[in-house]
Order: sequence, then C-alpha cells, then structure tokens
Amino acid sequence: MLNSLTRTIFIIAVFFGLFGSPESLAHDTWLQTNTPIVRTGQPLIVELCLGNHGNGHRDFLLASQVTLDWTTTRWHQPDGPNVDLNDTMHSTSSAEKQGVWRTTVSPKSSGIHAFTQTLDRVLNHGRPIRSQRTAKAYVAVGPMLDSITLDDRPHQKPFGWAFEVVLDSCPFREVVAGEPLTAKVLLHHQPLAGCRVSLIPEGGQLAEDFDPRFEADTDDQGNVTLVPPKPGRYLLVAHHTASDEKTDEYDFTSYATTVTLYVPAGRPWVAVE
Repeated sequence: MLNSLTRTIFIIAVFFGLFGSPESLAHDTWLQTNTPIVRTGQPLIVELCLGNHGNGHRDFLLASQVTLDWTTTRWHQPDGPNVDLNDTMHSTSSAEKQGVWRTTVSPKSSGIHAFTQTLDRVLNHGRPIRSQRTAKAYVAVGPMLDSITLDDRPHQKPFGWAFEVVLDSCPFREVVAGEPLTAKVLLHHQPLAGCRVSLIPEGGQLAEDFDPRFEADTDDQGNVTLVPPKPGRYLLVAHHTASDEKTDEYDFTSYATTVTLYVPAGRPWVAVE
C-alpha cells in the first residue's frame, strides 16, 4: 500500500511539475521602449516581451517569446492613423522562443503616443482555457525634450478591452518616485473591486504572496493607489480569473493586463503647466 501511495504522489508531483496548473502556465506580455520621451522624428525602439511568470506573476523577467501571429501590436498616434507593427517586428535572438520582438518607429507628431498589444487565444495545458493578454506603454514626443507640451490625457481613456488597467495619474506630468500614482481596473468596462494590482520594479523582488510595498487591492470603485519607492522601470500588472466565462471550447477565462512605466526622480518628465 505504501508503494502504491508513493507512486501516486510521485505521479501527481511529476504532472504538476511538468505541466503546472493552467493558470500558472500563462505568461504575461508587456511592451517597453528604450526611452519614455523622444524628440520628433528621432528613432524609438519598441519591444514586445513575454514573461513575468515567476513568483506568482510578479518577477518582471523575460521567459520565452510570444508567438507573433497570436498577437497584435499597434501604434496609436495623437493625430494620425493607428499603425499595425507586427509586420515590422524582428526577433532579437537567433534561438527559437528566446529574446523579444523589436521594431523601430520615428514619431513625427508631438503629444502622447500609445503602444498596445492584444492576445486572445484558447490554450490547452491539460485543460482548455481562454487566455487574454493585453499590454500598453506610452511615450511623450516633442521638438525639444525640455519643452514638451501635452494638451490632453489619453492615458485616462480605456481601449475597450474586456480587462484593463487605466492610468489616472499622467505618466509624464505626475508620476515621480516617492509619490502616489493612481489607476482604475475595469472588467467588461465596469470598475472591478478587490483586484490585486502589483507595481513590480525592474530588477527587484517582491515578497512571497503579497508585498504591501508594491501591491494593493482595488476599492469599491476599482481604484488603486501605489507608490514607486525609487526611480526606474516598473511593470503595473493585474490578473483576473473568470470561472463563469466558459463555453464548450474552454473551461474558464484568464485575464492579465500590464502597463509599463518609467518613473523619474525628483520631478516629472514633463513640466506641469
């Protein structure tokens, strides 16, 4: 009997060690640029990344590479058409499923440019799940870096995704190390209460399970406030599992959404008018 029990435990351990739970296998996506502000007409590098898988989706590290055909990456210009960037992207690695997808653009118009990524696919790792992964990043553009003028607040406008983190604080006029930043989590365009939001510093490590320095739950109105303690690049990320969103094709829906932030020291990237 002992041998049979040992064998059963071993089989279970091997199964979860190799395959994990469906939720644990889902990686997150994010977009990052080489700079948060750039002069008009100058090159800007945009990268599509996959990872944030370790420490309960809280490590901000690369892990594998997303299949480009599964996802759509767009460039939203303040006074121009939206541009599909997929066809211009190339891998940064010669090894399969390594590195990131990268492209270079040259913004011509002043203002806030947004870059977004969306993925909606049914995956099967022992059981079928619908995985929705979205990401966004913002860049401020102007003729001179020390005199950029921002007339609107596009970061406060949702893109209409099923699950989304919408910034309230302007990433260029209000976000500074040591100061609170605010955001709202939406599920099907409605505020989502009790959703855990993490602000993960690049190169940092969050405490296991919950780290009050970098995490908080949304209030009844879906709002959350976090304070980046020091300058650097951060990943603002939220997850939601919808067990009631299922069909004959999948057992539940797994959501993850990210916003990449570059936090300056001392004063905002753009002077407040």
